[in-house]
Amino acid sequence: MTTIQKDEYVFEVDIEKTIEYYKTHSICECECCENFYAQIKGKFPKLESFLADFGVDISKPDEVMSVELDNTIQYIGIDYTVCGKVVTMGQYEIDIQDDLFFNLVITNGFASPNEQTGDYFTISISNVFELPWVLDKPFPTASQFKPTSKIKGFFKRIFKA
Repeated sequence: MTTIQKDEYVFEVDIEKTIEYYKTHSICECECCENFYAQIKGKFPKLESFLADFGVDISKPDEVMSVELDNTIQYIGIDYTVCGKVVTMGQYEIDIQDDLFFNLVITNGFASPNEQTGDYFTISISNVFELPWVLDKPFPTASQFKPTSKIKGFFKRIFKA
């Protein structure tokens, strides 16, 4: 375990386990998520560096929440899992200024869809930013949205269905 301090937060992180998690966990195959994966690396270097300190691959989030508008996608929330625990919780979220302003909310054992067992915490990026549509396929419409088994499992856990 590696101790990492960010602002008022202190974390005990298993960086190797987190790296392995991001090599093996399944990712959503919907068009909006694929659009995110295709272009997020290198887009926000300070955010990417922050996540990499924990072993997180910025291009493989556990959850991406988005809204389609014209030919852009507005990303309103992104969740990442880190193997380890929060030792000291800060009083406020962590803010990163990286071309855009990002709020990072840290939550112990948050139930964002993930495949992690054992101790983990979630880094949630909560703000709105747009990415253009870059995929070589039609822009999605609401009728094309089909929840993945990962999302269905998340709602089953929350509602104990």
